[in-house]
Amino acid sequence: MKHNFLTSTKCTLLALGVASALGTATAHASNTERMIVTLKSEAMANTLPVAMSNAEITEFKAQSLSLFANDLNTTAIKTLPNINAVVLEVTPEQLAQLEKSGDVETVEVDPKRYVPEVIEAGISPLAESTPYGINMVQAKLVSDAAAANRKVCIMDTGYHRAHEDLVSAGVTGDDGYGSNDTGLWYNDGNGHGTHVAGTIAALGGNGTGVVGVNPSGNLGLHIVKVFNDSGRWAYGSDLIEAINQCEAAGSHITSMSLGGSGSSTAERNAFDQSYQRGMLHIAAAGNGGNSALSYPASYNNVVSVAAVDSSENKASFSQYNSQVEIAGPGVGVNSTWNNGGYRSISGTSMATPHVSGVAALVWSNFPNCSNADIRAALNATAKDKGAAGRDTSYGYGIVQAKAAYDYLAQGCGGGDPVPVANFSYTTDGLKATFSNSSTVGTYNWTFGDGNSSSQSSPSHTYAQAGTYDVTLKVTNSAGDFDSIVKQVTVDDVVTPPGCTGLSAWSASTFYRVGDKVSYNGYEYHSIWWSRGARPDVFSNVWRKVAKCN
Repeated sequence: MKHNFLTSTKCTLLALGVASALGTATAHASNTERMIVTLKSEAMANTLPVAMSNAEITEFKAQSLSLFANDLNTTAIKTLPNINAVVLEVTPEQLAQLEKSGDVETVEVDPKRYVPEVIEAGISPLAESTPYGINMVQAKLVSDAAAANRKVCIMDTGYHRAHEDLVSAGVTGDDGYGSNDTGLWYNDGNGHGTHVAGTIAALGGNGTGVVGVNPSGNLGLHIVKVFNDSGRWAYGSDLIEAINQCEAAGSHITSMSLGGSGSSTAERNAFDQSYQRGMLHIAAAGNGGNSALSYPASYNNVVSVAAVDSSENKASFSQYNSQVEIAGPGVGVNSTWNNGGYRSISGTSMATPHVSGVAALVWSNFPNCSNADIRAALNATAKDKGAAGRDTSYGYGIVQAKAAYDYLAQGCGGGDPVPVANFSYTTDGLKATFSNSSTVGTYNWTFGDGNSSSQSSPSHTYAQAGTYDVTLKVTNSAGDFDSIVKQVTVDDVVTPPGCTGLSAWSASTFYRVGDKVSYNGYEYHSIWWSRGARPDVFSNVWRKVAKCN
């Protein structure tokens, strides 16, 4: 009876609250786009009755979000109650209805996520061998006897459970369903997910195949089949749902050899909240061989993994940018395949399971440490490559299991936190103002024109227009340091606050295709509907046209 009461209360309260603001809209099949609609937290809270369990609250929110869609005269593709969001196919007319609702926080395109293309490198013999990456990351120097206290959630194409070199008992999983009907999690018609799983946990000592980072068979594995057997793309909202599935299965780490362009506020919030709950998220930096950002790897609360070859040099295909955090072996990696055999392939997809496997291996020996402690330990002890400190190609360097183990043996903090340098800036004429978002330490700025500063967030006026390399170096009390370089361009003409005849962009305004705004001295044109999508961040929503004069 309690359940029935809650259901009727749900409908009544929602009818009086969120949904009533929408009115009735007529949906048209054409000219629709799949969007994530996030409601304001206070809008959802206002509909919640008292004295509900967490499970009841989740069910309540899910039904409320479905009713929200119904009142818009459309059907929810999926509800994401943990972040107060619902995925919908909406028309311009329905967007106009959403615009009238003060309960809507954001409306954004549901971004696509892909299995990165991999490079074939041959098939190995069946006699047991140790892939070069296992030694490179020091996996054999750390015992995985305690690995049963950790679980890695692999979001990929599935898992070939019948493979002789993979554990079958105790592995759990979630199938695709609904609009993302990917099939049974223990079938992998693609091979990519099985290859990833082998790098993390292929069995050792059985006289066949390969050895994984955690070879005892004790490590917990949970599989979420977010891609079907053809490796067809998934959506960001599918990853949001997969996070919840991973957590519900008791996972501690996600291993995501996947990604795509275009960030999503809802997706980022889901990873942020999960990280705060104790999950460690690890994802591939991408195989484009350029400096583009790939998501989810480039969210702050996800570890972005670059790839190196057997000589510890950056792989030519590995994407490089300020979000790259750590590196792993990713060229010619031999692992398990979905035909019962083995295959050697390349990609940041192959580097990622080395890092997630090491994270599980090290964490299993120090289960009282937090996800942030493990992340800091991996970064502080990575084998530095490229430019000293963190750089865009290798991040902090190649992940090292034994070094991280020794670091944590001194305590979860392992001494001083690893320094992380980062900053943003604004310009006004020849003046640049810098905002420091680095970790605590001492700061040394060089502005690229012979001048420097030790202030936390300085401003600097240049003598003439031009582009300057600005460097910030952060040093902790132990003498460890990190540095970051950004190019700053200044003009000798003060940029006006807006463009003639154009309104400044506002986070509270709904924009449609073709709308024009000014933002930070530039003109932007809207290429899709949005609200709260900053023009300098959401390139899939705004096109930068020209500088204001």
